[in-house]
Amino acid sequence: ALLFDRPDVDLDLDILIDLKGDEYDSVATNSTGIANSASDSAYIMYTSGTTGEPKGAIVSHGALSSYALFAAKKYGKGGDCIFPFFTSIGFDLTLTSIFAPLLSGGRIVVYPEADFGPDLAVIEVVEQNKVNSIKLTPSHLALLENHDFEGSNIQTFVVGGEDFKTETASSVSRRFEDRVEIFNEYGPTEATVGCVLHQFDLNERSASVPIGRPVAGASIYILDEKLNPVPRGTAGRLLIGGTGLADGYFGREELTRERFVSNPFVENETLYDSGDLAFRNDEGILEYLGRTDEQVKIGGIRTEPREIEIALQSLEGVDEVCVTSFDTSAALAPAVSNCVDCGLPDNYPGVTFDENGVCSLCRSFENFKKNTAGYFKTPEELETTIRNGSTGSDSDYDCLALLSGGKDSTYALAVLASMGFRVLAFTLDNGYISEQAKENIRRVVNELGVDHVFGSTPEMNAIFRDSLARFSNVCNGCFKTIYTLSAKIAWEKNIPFIVTGLSRGQFFETRLTEELFTKSHMNGEIDAKVLEARKQYHRANDTVNRLLDNSVFLDDDIFDRVKFLDFYRYVDVSVSEMLEYLDTKLPWVRPTDTGRSTNCLINQVGIYVHKKEKGFSNYAFPYSWDVRIGHKTRDESLEEIDEEIDVPNVKKIMSEIGYERTQRNEMQLAAFYTGSLDRGDIR
Repeated sequence: ALLFDRPDVDLDLDILIDLKGDEYDSVATNSTGIANSASDSAYIMYTSGTTGEPKGAIVSHGALSSYALFAAKKYGKGGDCIFPFFTSIGFDLTLTSIFAPLLSGGRIVVYPEADFGPDLAVIEVVEQNKVNSIKLTPSHLALLENHDFEGSNIQTFVVGGEDFKTETASSVSRRFEDRVEIFNEYGPTEATVGCVLHQFDLNERSASVPIGRPVAGASIYILDEKLNPVPRGTAGRLLIGGTGLADGYFGREELTRERFVSNPFVENETLYDSGDLAFRNDEGILEYLGRTDEQVKIGGIRTEPREIEIALQSLEGVDEVCVTSFDTSAALAPAVSNCVDCGLPDNYPGVTFDENGVCSLCRSFENFKKNTAGYFKTPEELETTIRNGSTGSDSDYDCLALLSGGKDSTYALAVLASMGFRVLAFTLDNGYISEQAKENIRRVVNELGVDHVFGSTPEMNAIFRDSLARFSNVCNGCFKTIYTLSAKIAWEKNIPFIVTGLSRGQFFETRLTEELFTKSHMNGEIDAKVLEARKQYHRANDTVNRLLDNSVFLDDDIFDRVKFLDFYRYVDVSVSEMLEYLDTKLPWVRPTDTGRSTNCLINQVGIYVHKKEKGFSNYAFPYSWDVRIGHKTRDESLEEIDEEIDVPNVKKIMSEIGYERTQRNEMQLAAFYTGSLDRGDIR
């Protein structure tokens, strides 16, 4: 299968010609008097692709002009387009956002790039509602999943950079009442931003939005390993030719020869081997299948994970699917060292260490450390907040305190009681709360004179299994279960506040990012963003929401009537001070059967699985933040993280909850999906 938009090429093959390509051989002179020809280099853009090794693609003025003129014609709306400039100039998608409006007579709205942290500027773009066109990735769209687009000025979404799921496109289209254009633009950096385009249609039936047909000046070939065309409907390697092709890699001659190959069908032309797999459907439209380097051999059979995803997504009741491979025999490399400041291990993903042994998180923290002071508050402010919020309430309680029986939540409950509040303490009995911890709970609530309730669910083992499978820990599933059950109680009893005992380090693990502490996000904006994230968290289609009744979260009223307060946002206390208080003021005794945890027997299962599958403790990240912000010392953190695991007991609990880790020494495939279909049915 060969697809062309090249009027200059005439082949007696299966060819599809859509548009009229233009030639870009003219010479332009800019204001500096320097003449640029089409063959001169315009820029070098570095990309790592799937290899992780950076390589600089050399893009000529002719290639850039080819794409820029196409984008201006396609997205420019005759000069009426308004694009946001909200991503780095080093990203392909930014070139669309700049050149489409500039060459068509449109406008650009500039959004300053954050110095650090995740890219959340797209939320600001949508909230300010100043643009009518936006180029973004599917990941950007995921951040907008629950955004209300009523009254939005956006008329065009150009999506690229990642596999674009049909369900995501359909959801966006429905929320715009089908009055928005959605384009899926495919193209590696080596083909200058975009070379294949498809306009989404609500009648699409594939799991992913097709990538479409070649744009002006591009030619697309679907070939087998010997560079022979494959029949329609058959998967093959996607090779790219035409006027938008890069000139190779800067300083990488061997790699250039490997990826930029001679066109076997057109003399003196070059093709770029994208490393992607695709096929032509019945309408002759290209559909993306994934990477050639994602092919795996299972039992000696070459397998395409993307084809399995497509098959699974065709089942009614399956929304999203991800099939991935892993080598069960691959040993995880031990951590070589820990950050000299915070204790974070050097095998934590995405973190680098300088020559002094300081991790990049500690270094970047210095840039916004002062701003965090505006987020953390005082005990007096906590008391005022609860006092004012409960005044006039007809509830028997001022707040509901989440009490795990551990040191952090017990200390928090004691302080709330000392402030004179009417507190209802809530504990999730997940089936693995230590009996010693339960005795602590009973003694403490009796000593403090507060009411207490245990909550439970028969679905806990299924929730544990899901949490271990998806997150390699038990905490994610347990936390969400606690929030779900406690919120229902607070709603039913008209309790205005739920007070959590999360540590400050856990804030950074679950809700805070560096980007939120830039000046533009202070003065209450952080709380608004965290609240919006909490709404999405409680409405996500996951195992907890499918097994438990989460109907209370479907209406915003719950978030107006019941507010979550993090105790340790208001109270700053070290671990040593906390333990001294518990030892001298309360009948609390540290359990001897729970390891680093001070309440839970199953916690070691999560640590064991996480270390086996990720190579480090699931507490490494939040504990490193506890150290950075002074909640505990580096030595205290490492002592807890390096605890000895009771492996026989861990395996006993894993058997009890029905969780099995695959032990076979070969490549395995795992399918992760969201939807209403039962796992037994999908098998």
